[in-house]
Amino acid sequence: MTGPQSAPQGIVAGSIPLFAGHPAPELLPVRGIRHALAAWDGRLPLRAFNYGDEQGDPQLLDFLLARLNAAEQLGIGRENLMIVPGSAGGLAMITRLLTKAGDTVLVDAPSYRDALHIFRDQGLALRALPIDDEGPRLDALAAELERLAAKQMPPRFYYVVPNFQNPSGITVSEARRRAIIELSNRYDFCIVEDDVYSDLRFADWAPPSFYALAGGENVLRLGSFSKTLAPGLRLGWLLGGSRQIAEFVKSGVLRMGGGANPFNAALVAEYCQSGAWQAHVDWLLGQYRARRDVALTALAASMPGGLSWTRPAGGYFIWLRLPDAVDVDELERRAQAQQVYFANGRGFFPEPAKGAHFLRLSYSYLPPDDLRTGIAILGSLIAQLAA
Repeated sequence: MTGPQSAPQGIVAGSIPLFAGHPAPELLPVRGIRHALAAWDGRLPLRAFNYGDEQGDPQLLDFLLARLNAAEQLGIGRENLMIVPGSAGGLAMITRLLTKAGDTVLVDAPSYRDALHIFRDQGLALRALPIDDEGPRLDALAAELERLAAKQMPPRFYYVVPNFQNPSGITVSEARRRAIIELSNRYDFCIVEDDVYSDLRFADWAPPSFYALAGGENVLRLGSFSKTLAPGLRLGWLLGGSRQIAEFVKSGVLRMGGGANPFNAALVAEYCQSGAWQAHVDWLLGQYRARRDVALTALAASMPGGLSWTRPAGGYFIWLRLPDAVDVDELERRAQAQQVYFANGRGFFPEPAKGAHFLRLSYSYLPPDDLRTGIAILGSLIAQLAA
């Protein structure tokens, strides 16, 4: 049990927040974190109370190195890894240090809307790549790279959420990953792999990461505890080449702040080394798989004809394509009048008009009955608008 919980920001009491890409309150490991805190009693490590190593808590680094090498045979060392303040903090650092205003970045369409926000804050020029069920279309990527090369405007990097993408739920196939790596070598751009959902896969197999397939060359891979532990900890990690990691570690913010969240990192190291994190992840998989199945069954039962939706093999999200006659803004207005909230598709495209017939549903936050009720209400409203 987690105890009393206040609703996360943006969630209205009594509503059905199908937009919420959060862990449900009852899925947070409050008891396990309390046990980790209790295990510190009498031996609280002094390193947790002071400025930390810029690269991150040493025990957490060692845990992650052992886990990643055992699971993926990456052969990485301490020089390839650093702790960051969540994947968003890591992405902001990468963007700030690798780009300047006016630089070009490649993104999927749709893509993670908060990443788009970070890129816009930096004044970057976004080039959108349409996607299908296997990831970005290679013909579109090759054509865009040719255009940029002709203008002498090479992209600084390609940003991708490779597994169970936010918002679409799709996973980039291994064949696409290999082809993208080949293009990145030919056109000399970096791949920024935001791999925060890979631990939440419902099958035994997933494609190797871009980082693994590229042998760690010219790929920066982000991971996070936000999806599998607790987002309030603001902890993640970054994998990269030793030279790149050394440059990031020397950045001004880390030099000034002494690493990412030293107290939280030391606590999470204690929790992970006890075996509690892996046990929690194994339990979470069953919870999220069951909620995904409820959502997919409800969609099949409640939606009128003319729609399509993804069937994710992990993660948090399902992506809906509305009939052409249904505008997502009007659907949003009517749904909110009935206290049902979803993520409007416009926010996930560099050109918002491209999202006029899309929406994102999340199954991570709501209990099964609310999922069924919210999806049934949406189905009824879509049928009315389509008619």
